[in-house]
Amino acid sequence: MEELKLEVEMLAVTELERANEKFDSEFHSTHEAYAVLKEEIEEAQEECKYINHELNCIWDYVKRNKTENALAHMKNVKEYAINLSAESIQIGAMCEKFINSFETK
Repeated sequence: MEELKLEVEMLAVTELERANEKFDSEFHSTHEAYAVLKEEIEEAQEECKYINHELNCIWDYVKRNKTENALAHMKNVKEYAINLSAESIQIGAMCEKFINSFETK
């Protein structure tokens, strides 16, 4: 798990660099920083909501021994999990941007 966390940390750094090329490298205010961070968190919450919905569908099919149907929904869970991972990396990047923007230097 520690190796994976280090890799994710590096992905967050890469994402912050990408975002800084596209937008300003610092937030202009804590209000702006909060709004950007809140948006990323809401997007991650949406992916969790989709995962939970699919998981409920999978359980319904598992109880009825409908493996093919469960498999189709499991593929959706995988896609949403990857989306959630990407959103989480963006959250980490925006947290770092917030720290970089307002930490006493």
